[in-house]
Amino acid sequence: MTRLLSSWSGRLLLLCAALATPLQVPAQSSSERSSPAVLKAFKSVVAKPSESTVRVLHDGREVGLGTIVAPDGWIVTKASLLSPSKVSVRLKNGKTFDAKLTGLEDKHDLAMLKIDAKGLSPIQWVSNATTPEPEEPPAPGDFVASPGIGDLPVAIGVVSVASRKPSPGELRLMSPDPNAGFLGVFIENGKGGPSVKVQPKGPAEKGGLKDFDVILTVNGAPVADSEALMSTIQKYKPSDVLTMNVKRGEEKVTLKVTLGRRPASMFDRSDKMNQMGSELSKRRGGFPVILQHDTVIKPGDCGGPLVNLDGKAIGINIARAGRTESYAIPAEAVLSLMSDLKSGKLAPREPTPEEKVAELNEIIKKSRTDLTEAEARLNKGKLAEKEARELKSKIRGLRERINDLGEELEALNDPTRKSEQKK
Repeated sequence: MTRLLSSWSGRLLLLCAALATPLQVPAQSSSERSSPAVLKAFKSVVAKPSESTVRVLHDGREVGLGTIVAPDGWIVTKASLLSPSKVSVRLKNGKTFDAKLTGLEDKHDLAMLKIDAKGLSPIQWVSNATTPEPEEPPAPGDFVASPGIGDLPVAIGVVSVASRKPSPGELRLMSPDPNAGFLGVFIENGKGGPSVKVQPKGPAEKGGLKDFDVILTVNGAPVADSEALMSTIQKYKPSDVLTMNVKRGEEKVTLKVTLGRRPASMFDRSDKMNQMGSELSKRRGGFPVILQHDTVIKPGDCGGPLVNLDGKAIGINIARAGRTESYAIPAEAVLSLMSDLKSGKLAPREPTPEEKVAELNEIIKKSRTDLTEAEARLNKGKLAEKEARELKSKIRGLRERINDLGEELEALNDPTRKSEQKK
């Protein structure tokens, strides 16, 4: 790509020539934009950055994308996609590596992974993010692409709003997933942490929380402010029991609170409109700075780079936020956090035994659902020989996985059994 691309007219001319459909790209619907013919026009744009993109997995299950930021195995991804379970990454060449979580930065929802690999291809950032060389920052109307680990982008779109700090109203976490746990409190930032006002007859009141209580930790994890508390609660599901350390006046109290289900009345019209068209990210707000674009990116494809037509990263995709908007953390913000994410300064805490048990139960539940669906599909018959063979292999793998996870769960619940296994 040449300096011609530094202007909007140059970008539009080049793209329209590649598509052979002049002036129609901006008006295309999201479904047309995701068609193979349109995505193919961006193949050369993502050719290089796709080598710097990885697929992030938990126990073999795909959960997101990651971005290689150094040749010796450093990878940035979306933090809230991760969990205490085993994390691995798959490169474009198909090789898979176990990954260690070395840094976690909650405000920008970024995490750093480290794999034991050399000679990787790190992402190339826009020059204005790392050097004083003049280069125009991303502007509304600029085309952008989101590489995956394949030859075509996972999505394309245009910049909607230039990099900005959200307004106070936007800074709060957006309406949560209706299936996320519900605490039943109004929150404001108080002295020493988030202070709550308890809704009558809600989960918080039933668990013993009172007005003006300041929540210090949830399941051992510190919650510094209202955004951190909301982000933490949304990671859990209805019926999950949370241990909360609370400051009540000069007294410290430990409470057990069982989360409820979000009332249907709270899933208002604006939420429903936002949900139309695509699944939204569970964590999709509360970021200190955002670059907004209209790409219809799946939540499971966040964590990877967002690139311009030169194939340079202008940010890291962080959330599918609404019906017509997705967010990226701008390149300059990502780079400013890189040293802390690598150094151990932002090292994540070890999960509590309760969190490990909850995590394993969730994985086992999902694996059993996958097994039931696979067995039902196999029993229907009318499958090609290759497909039937692959399905049988998948079923064997799921059964082994459920058995292994069950043993791990028993060991967590029974420390003596764990000691015997080590012997």
